[in-house]
Amino acid sequence: VVSKKYLSSEDKVLVIDEIELQDFNPQTMQATIRVVCSKGTYIRALARDIGLALDSGAHLTALRRTRIGDYKVEECHTLETFRQWLETLPNPTDK
Repeated sequence: VVSKKYLSSEDKVLVIDEIELQDFNPQTMQATIRVVCSKGTYIRALARDIGLALDSGAHLTALRRTRIGDYKVEECHTLETFRQWLETLPNPTDK
């Protein structure tokens, strides 16, 4: 059984600390923006709202979270360093 849920779109106060146009390609009409925002911000909804404000459509072709709280992508493990870190952990089956 498939049930449908209908969600009302209520206005919600969000904080956009920064929004920066980093790139725009007029041939493809694609823009790259950087957003610093409060938690709970729906970036897809922001893209939709920008499209509506421009009397156009808009959607995401990519989304990359570069920070959450105090954690920044620059400080994260790469796949290789993560593997190396895993190898330093004790094996729970070894007693």
